[in-house]
Amino acid sequence: MRIKRVIAKQINFPMGGDMWNPAMAFSAKEVVFVFVVTDNDIIGVGEIWSFYGSTRAVVDIINHDFAPLVRGEDPHFIERIRERIGGLAPIGTMEGVMMNALSGIDLALWDLRAKILNVPLYQLLGGYSDRVYTYASGGLYGRDKSIDDLASEVRGYCESGFSGVKIKVGGLPQRDDLERIAVTREAAGPDCRVMIDALHAYNVPEALSLAKKAQEHNIYWFESPVALTDTKGHSIVNKRSGIPVCANESLQGCRAFKNLIDQRAAEFVHLDLCVCGGITEGLKIAAVAEAHDLRISLHAANTVCLFSTSIHFAASVPNCDSVENHQVHRLLSDYAPIATMELQDGPYVSPLDMPGHGMEFLTPDFVDSLNKEIAEGLYESKK
Repeated sequence: MRIKRVIAKQINFPMGGDMWNPAMAFSAKEVVFVFVVTDNDIIGVGEIWSFYGSTRAVVDIINHDFAPLVRGEDPHFIERIRERIGGLAPIGTMEGVMMNALSGIDLALWDLRAKILNVPLYQLLGGYSDRVYTYASGGLYGRDKSIDDLASEVRGYCESGFSGVKIKVGGLPQRDDLERIAVTREAAGPDCRVMIDALHAYNVPEALSLAKKAQEHNIYWFESPVALTDTKGHSIVNKRSGIPVCANESLQGCRAFKNLIDQRAAEFVHLDLCVCGGITEGLKIAAVAEAHDLRISLHAANTVCLFSTSIHFAASVPNCDSVENHQVHRLLSDYAPIATMELQDGPYVSPLDMPGHGMEFLTPDFVDSLNKEIAEGLYESKK
């Protein structure tokens, strides 16, 4: 069995621009799907949200640079395929938009392998648990969104079964964000995990100042407090703030995460499979974290495809704390099996008992059809 086709397709999901975090407003969510097809027409699907460049660039790199290197290969030889792709950067390393693109190829290959073998992805990866802890991620800033609206949002998450809630900080003056934290804790109750995510909005003194005042609210973690490249700053905040740091979803490659871990810049190692290098790289990162007695958490703020893949990955490693269950960025969930995001026993989600990651609806034809709906203005009304 050989790979006969590799194709990347882009979708720009309209989001209205009424919500934002400290880094960006969401007028649209641009997602790339990667399809790897065998000579007997089995399709593996991966997903990318580009942290490092335009989605157009990701699509072009996959279709024009990566695809010729992957066609004709045995789909089971993922490391060999990755090595071939890595030859495009013989002097430097696979970074930025190229690593984003490689991540999508890798995810599609793992989904493809599981489908060929007719097993759920998490079982192919080794299998550790049949359920994964998830937390409700939301608390975005919004146009005309009041503090009472935030409290109602958080209560809704807890009433639906979640025992962990994450909100954004860093997008308002400190006193306003401290009020948001206090309201979140009050609405969630004393036993709920409350996490705060700054998306690198602060410098070290600002992060320490906020953390000192937020400590009384028993914060579970402080995510991405300072600049992505400031590993030393993350380490200072982790050691001095009194709140464990969670970092960093935008890092790429095992070596970058090893540097983070070596400097004890986080207590929770936070990775995104469509950024870090895919499942292959994610397994290495999780192993390095485990060797340092650290737990990982999966960032998943895209479509239901990435969420399901993350659940399968999390169920295969022994040191996973949680997977993000985003309450805003849950695109295409209406098309997936109900069980994909269904909460069980409170906040837990089980990996689908289907070959691969279970997103059978995702095909090149589906993407083309959805793009047509969006172009004709039908997508929002359908939702």
